[in-house]
Amino acid sequence: MEGIEMEDPILLLHLDSTTTSSHNEDLCNWILSRFGRSTNEDHLHLCAVIGDISQTLKDQNLPSTPAAYFGAACSSLDRLFAELEPINEPPVHVIQPLLIVLHLVLPRISAAIVNKEHKFLSELLFRVLRSPSLSSSIAATTYGMKCVSQLLIIGDALSWSDVSQLYGVLLGFVTDSRPKMRRQSHICLRDALSRFRETSLLVPASEGIIKIFERPLLLAGGSKANTTEGHKGAQEVLYVLDALKECLPHMSMKCTTSILKHFKSLLELHQPVVTKRITDCLYSLCLVPAVDVSPEALLNLLNSIALSVSTNETSADAVTFVARLLDVGMIKMYSLNRPMCVTKLPAVFNALKDILASEHEEAIYAAMRAFKSLINACIDESLIKQGVDQIMTNAHNAARRSGPTIIEKVCAIIESLLGYHYTAVWDVAFQVVSTMFDKLGHYSSYFLRGILSSLADMQKLPDEDFPFRKQLHECLGSAIVALGPETFLGLVPLNLEAESLSEASDWLFPILKQYIVGARLSFFTESILGMVGLMKQKSRKLELQGRVSSSRRANGLVYSLWSLLPSFCNYPLDTAESFKDLEKALCSALHEEPDTRGIICSSLQILIQQNKRILGEKSEISDLEDGTAGQRAVSRYTPQVASDNLSALRSSARELLNVLSGVFLQSTKDDGGSLQSTIDEFASISDNGEVSRVFKTTMQKLLKVTQEAGKPENSRNSNSMRIDDVSNEGSLSLLRARLFDLAVSLLPGLNTKEVDLLYVSIKLALQDVEGLIQKKAYKVLSVILKKRDGFLSSKLEELHNLMTEVLPSCHFSAKRHRLDCLYFLVVHVCKDGSEQKRQDIIISFLTEIVLALKETNKKTRNRAYEILVQIGHACGDEEKGGNRENLYQFFNMVAGGLAGETPHMVSAAIRGLARLAYEFSALVSTAWNLLPSTFLLLQRKNREIIKANLGLLKVLVTKSEAEWLHADLRSMVEGVLKCQDHTKSHFKAKVKLLLEILVKKCGLDAVKAVMPEEHMKLLTNIRKRKLRAESEARSQLSEARSQLSKATTSRLSRWNHTKIFSDFGDDETEVMLMGKNLPEHLFDQLEGEPLDLLDRQKTISALRSSMHLKRKPDLDEPELDPEGRLIIREGEEKQEETTSEPDLDAKSEADSHLSANTSRRNQKRRKTSDSGWAYTGSEYSNKKAGGDVKKKGKLEPYAYWPLDRKMMSRRPEHRAAARKGMASVVKMTKKLEGKSASSVLSSKGLKFKRNLKKGNKKKSR
Repeated sequence: MEGIEMEDPILLLHLDSTTTSSHNEDLCNWILSRFGRSTNEDHLHLCAVIGDISQTLKDQNLPSTPAAYFGAACSSLDRLFAELEPINEPPVHVIQPLLIVLHLVLPRISAAIVNKEHKFLSELLFRVLRSPSLSSSIAATTYGMKCVSQLLIIGDALSWSDVSQLYGVLLGFVTDSRPKMRRQSHICLRDALSRFRETSLLVPASEGIIKIFERPLLLAGGSKANTTEGHKGAQEVLYVLDALKECLPHMSMKCTTSILKHFKSLLELHQPVVTKRITDCLYSLCLVPAVDVSPEALLNLLNSIALSVSTNETSADAVTFVARLLDVGMIKMYSLNRPMCVTKLPAVFNALKDILASEHEEAIYAAMRAFKSLINACIDESLIKQGVDQIMTNAHNAARRSGPTIIEKVCAIIESLLGYHYTAVWDVAFQVVSTMFDKLGHYSSYFLRGILSSLADMQKLPDEDFPFRKQLHECLGSAIVALGPETFLGLVPLNLEAESLSEASDWLFPILKQYIVGARLSFFTESILGMVGLMKQKSRKLELQGRVSSSRRANGLVYSLWSLLPSFCNYPLDTAESFKDLEKALCSALHEEPDTRGIICSSLQILIQQNKRILGEKSEISDLEDGTAGQRAVSRYTPQVASDNLSALRSSARELLNVLSGVFLQSTKDDGGSLQSTIDEFASISDNGEVSRVFKTTMQKLLKVTQEAGKPENSRNSNSMRIDDVSNEGSLSLLRARLFDLAVSLLPGLNTKEVDLLYVSIKLALQDVEGLIQKKAYKVLSVILKKRDGFLSSKLEELHNLMTEVLPSCHFSAKRHRLDCLYFLVVHVCKDGSEQKRQDIIISFLTEIVLALKETNKKTRNRAYEILVQIGHACGDEEKGGNRENLYQFFNMVAGGLAGETPHMVSAAIRGLARLAYEFSALVSTAWNLLPSTFLLLQRKNREIIKANLGLLKVLVTKSEAEWLHADLRSMVEGVLKCQDHTKSHFKAKVKLLLEILVKKCGLDAVKAVMPEEHMKLLTNIRKRKLRAESEARSQLSEARSQLSKATTSRLSRWNHTKIFSDFGDDETEVMLMGKNLPEHLFDQLEGEPLDLLDRQKTISALRSSMHLKRKPDLDEPELDPEGRLIIREGEEKQEETTSEPDLDAKSEADSHLSANTSRRNQKRRKTSDSGWAYTGSEYSNKKAGGDVKKKGKLEPYAYWPLDRKMMSRRPEHRAAARKGMASVVKMTKKLEGKSASSVLSSKGLKFKRNLKKGNKKKSR
């Protein structure tokens, strides 16, 4: 190409020798690969130029390095501008590609090369950018400025004279009329100023920007300037302000201060376009933390902007940006000069308050975030202490009161946010108030008393006028956390002393329960329990006066007061000092107030568990500790404090253990196991002597009761079929059961000998004839095995023999807890036992575990599945000492049950195999080997076996790959269809579901090829259902339905006994469960399994469910859909109940064909009338005469014309009929216009009567 020649090959070789090896990629290949196929003219010129340069380098035997391309580009540009006359400027299509090449290679060459050729390159770029030919090309000029910027950044200039020429070129484009040129110059100047930082070049570079800023200012504001020059100067001022947004954070401090002073005068013009650019500049300046700026100048500007918010009407974007600017600006000011910043806080808060009152949502939330940010950043401890000291001084010397402090002014501004001028943004104001409470902490009582009063008054507002109830309660919760319950209730009292209980602030109880943390137990003992006594007295007084309802409400307040105890026990401050005083009240309440036992027990557990956690005995962290209040409370709990607290609790353990054990033995029930859990917690921290004393007493009682129960007169009525005798609460069996529970609750504090003693009593109870005692003994043994691993290790062989011996006498109600014992036994052996020991124990209990898979009790069945899976993991997991061979061996052991003599055993074994194949993918291939046996079992015509086999097939099909399914597809399809033929369609839905899964995995054509001809209709039905489902899914797809389907899929991916082994498909199972409102364990009874009539709870549940199924729907009851939503049908008359009289029934049967036709007509009529809401005015109709009747206490007679859905029909005849009906109504309205209702009724009533009589006469004829 013309003008591209190499100037000095020796110079290029020298440049190449200093090039780093990391930049040695070929630039030509990169450009050609990216732009070689482009049709853009600029790209074509670039490819041509880079190709010529590359070819020239090859011709001169020079390497294609960045340095070589750099030298070639510079040489070509220099030759172009040196040889041509000024009149004949070089073409742009040649200059632009060379500038692009130069821009690409400058970052790839070393700084040494750039420094050496700095002067030459500077002069060259200056000549190029000053060339008139570039003025018409924005792209070429842009790349030229990029090259200048790169040269300024890469080169190490020692003096301003080295860079002033090129820097002046960039400054010249700041006020260019073309936006792209201006934008590129701003970026280049910013990069250059950032490079000049910490050098002597920064000051002259910054002064250059000030000069181009001040010149248009003088031009625009000069008195002698004409209109044209003034307009041009104003426009250039805006251009320079745009540049300052990028450059101001990188300029010197002196120049920045000078520019901020100019900003001050420009703000006084109140021009939105100028103000917007100034705020943008200030925002970018304040965002950079390392920038030094004059605090006075910045504060004056921020103050002016804050004051302008309330005086000027600005747009939503401008107000929003002002809020953000005040946020970052004041934080910047705080870091520069704290005293100056805090003096302007009230003015800034007032400005934010005005923004909060605006109607712009984005501005409101920006002001809220600014409020919260400034409260946390600029209000410090010294400012708060200054306000507190001033308040205390004024309180002691009322005669010499001084003005409000800064913090008082700020709090007053925040309090004003709760005024009625800000009703629409109260939800936002509550967040600001909450932040202030969190910041002030316990000092809030000095500054925010008025806010608390306002918040309490807002609670009295009705719901229709106050939609922010939840936010209000959260704000009050922040006040409780900050002040503590003692101070808070002093400012916002519960008002329980009022004469009328309706004046009590009982709405505070839920808020107090949720937010109290780190309080004092002494306050609860002194004040809250005092209120409890007051309410008890008031309740008795009201009861004597016969005011039963008020008395019950007082009792409810007693319970509400007690319900605050768990919150007061949440990291209290004075447990060690005050718990002893609380102990007496707790013991008394445990004896006398059964309703409070659960509350007291949970409170004691919280106290013990939290202190144990601090000492490191437990590592889990509760959810409450994640909050600020919880973290603050936990920070006060050191290990020493926790140790002192546990010592105080330990000193009260003797009395509390006696009370808790006595109440536990006397109570008819243990509320949620709370008493037992509390005894367990106290046993874990008490002295061993105290626990041994209680345990000894308990075992003595147990021995005595056992001996009493063993007497002939007491055992005569006992038999092996007896279960929970709830009717006789004082029976010896129940007492023995409670004694067992009490003994095992003391387990954390028992030594080895005491555990052995408890074990001896358990061994005797395991063979007891009472089902309740067996159940309790197995439960106690499972707890010991779970918590005492040493006991399990020492008595492993004995436990093995014991479990084997007592198996024949095991009561059915104790099976679940027996399985718990087997579970811990097997897990321990799999983890620590030898291979032989593990195999012996698994073999001895495997049959029992497999048979438990068929238990009707859901918990027992689930535990059996868990044990089976756990054994599989112990055999197969390598980290537990297992291997793949052991897993296969265990699977084959379970498969041995297929040779069982009874269908019950065979079906249980199949269920076990299905569960293992579902859990372990490695067993799926092994399970396929059982397919021949499975198909043989399907031909036994036993419903129990067939159901289990279909479940196994479903698991195998679901878990297998399509390749495996193709191999056995024919045998599987034929075997499944034969099963359907033999079982009288009992499993039709299950077979259909299996075929659908096979179609989904293998394809419709593959299944069709192996499908017998007589069953081809079933395949056709599956195909149509699939297409219909896909169509509906596409038409009704929505985000909510998508999320629901995802959740459902994740739930169905887990093991589900009912869905695997039911007689129905997944859809049918779900529909039956929803439609019949049966739980899963009762749904099993629909599968043909017998109901356990000896299980009292299950029998009652089944009877209730059957009553629900047999009950006829009551027309007066609300109608519900399957998901429990209320269905409201408006404008429909209630259906008449069908009579049960014999003669009417016979008549209805005789006229069945007429009734069928009538029902069709009624149904069609209902569909037509259900088009919309209508009020026909039927309640005003006169039964004795025509017209309407005006009734006393009701509105004037009125009616609505029912809208007809046929008006929206696609058929023209339907729309015409609907319009005709509406036209008749309009025509009648026009005829009756201007007439009174009485005259219309009299005239029309007579006509109606005549027409009615004529019609009756015609009918009689």
